[in-house]
Amino acid sequence: MSGVGRAGLRALLLALVLTIDWAAAAAAQERGPVRVALLATTPDDPLAGRIEAELRALGFAVDRAAIPPDVPIDEVVRRQIAAGARAAVVADGHRTDVWIGDGGDRVGLRQELEVDEASGLQSILALRTVEFLRISLGLASEPAVAPIERSPVVARVVAPPPPEPARWLAADVSSGVLASLGGLGVVAVAGISLRAQLAGVVGAEICAFFPLTDSVLAESGGQVRTSVWLAGGGVLFAPRLGRRVSVDAATGALAVFVRATGTPTPAGPGVTDEQTGVALYARAALRFRVMQRLVLRLDVLGGGAVRRPVISVAGRDVASWGPPFAAGLGGAELWF
Repeated sequence: MSGVGRAGLRALLLALVLTIDWAAAAAAQERGPVRVALLATTPDDPLAGRIEAELRALGFAVDRAAIPPDVPIDEVVRRQIAAGARAAVVADGHRTDVWIGDGGDRVGLRQELEVDEASGLQSILALRTVEFLRISLGLASEPAVAPIERSPVVARVVAPPPPEPARWLAADVSSGVLASLGGLGVVAVAGISLRAQLAGVVGAEICAFFPLTDSVLAESGGQVRTSVWLAGGGVLFAPRLGRRVSVDAATGALAVFVRATGTPTPAGPGVTDEQTGVALYARAALRFRVMQRLVLRLDVLGGGAVRRPVISVAGRDVASWGPPFAAGLGGAELWF
């Protein structure tokens, strides 16, 4: 091959390489920045705010969205990826869940990162989450805008001590059924409770239960209507609100007030009898967090009377309350 032929061939190859590079650059420009869906249970989640700032600093296009309470998280993530997001990040206070798309409309990789809620390391968690996302997507580590060069400063950085965990206070309302042996059967009740942290997972609670229905007994042709009130408190064992599903337990004592009103015969005068007693109780609850400070609860309570109220009509004992008793309740709890 002559020298002129070789030169022409080299020029042709160079033009081909430049054309391919130009086409790749144009395609990359058309695609634009990588889109990431950022999901959180609340619009003001501080961890989600840190992650959004880090992602935008690296040139990502961030779509913020709230997680609907009635749709599973994995379904929300799949919808975002099917809509064009390369990845999705779920931020939840002190935990992140990173979902990477497989290039289509399905999830190819998932990773969960978490720090202790009281450690104060949420900013480190945000950096780790963004770095894992960048590496998983195979992107360069340089930010979209080159940083301004500054003169190096030599300084000793002393990490501040971790903040003291804040005390918590919670109040709830509930309703359910209360049953006891002794002849009174099952009645509907409503309850209110107040709980507070003392140290670690140990706390205290006070509670009260009010009758919604009365127990009706047939007695010598008449009726005896009986209502029951409970009030007291005890020691609580409950972790700080963090995970979506958690449990707590308590044990303590209750004052019992029983009031019975009725007529021993259809034509006889009405009579009222009031009795008080003391009971010990134990309680367990299953908690479902639906918002940052709102929890749904299912409680089971049981115990026995130390001093049992006895209901008397016309000098005759007709029923008693207490040994043993049990209640099932459901309600909502608000944390402060």
